[in-house]
Amino acid sequence: HDKLKMVVAINGAQDPAEDAARVRAVREAVGDGIELMVDANYLFAFPRALDLCKRIEPYRITWFEEPVSGNDARLLADLRRQTSIPISAGQNEGHKWRHRELLLHGAVDILQPNVVYVGGYTEALKVAAMAQAFNVPIANGGGWPHHNAHLIAGVANGWRVEFHVPMWVTGEMIFRDPPKPVRGTVTLPDRPGLGLEPNEEALRDTLER
Repeated sequence: HDKLKMVVAINGAQDPAEDAARVRAVREAVGDGIELMVDANYLFAFPRALDLCKRIEPYRITWFEEPVSGNDARLLADLRRQTSIPISAGQNEGHKWRHRELLLHGAVDILQPNVVYVGGYTEALKVAAMAQAFNVPIANGGGWPHHNAHLIAGVANGWRVEFHVPMWVTGEMIFRDPPKPVRGTVTLPDRPGLGLEPNEEALRDTLER
């Protein structure tokens, strides 16, 4: 793999210095040829998010995901103005209006709708179209790659799909022979619909436990 995302905002999101030390250690371990993204799961207060940004700017971060508490659009926009690190957010937003707010405030460089949380493909396509109107790419965050890969592949501004291991393993359990990544790329099936066949036996066993 040539891309890696790591979690920050450890120790109750109170210690940007420790987070920065961890980011530096990862960058030194993987070298310059690996893209590195960080994710705070919207836990930082604004001053600590900005503090961490300044500390990790030298480490060539591809994006900082959901750095500010509550995905506050105004604070995200302010942070974006003060750092060279691209800002991403949106995976936990449950309807298109919150994505619209992020776009109108200029809060993100990358928007992250997730079809599982935003209301399905119809709503996700609306979000993608809004993002395209603002010249903003979309990337999957928050897992469920089997579903989100279809959204990302199907729109002009689709960019990346997150290989979220626990949710990928879940998909491997509940679907028969789902598509698998090869060297960082997934080829989607050409079968009708999503091309995903539920494994009814595995689902039945899970429900009976």
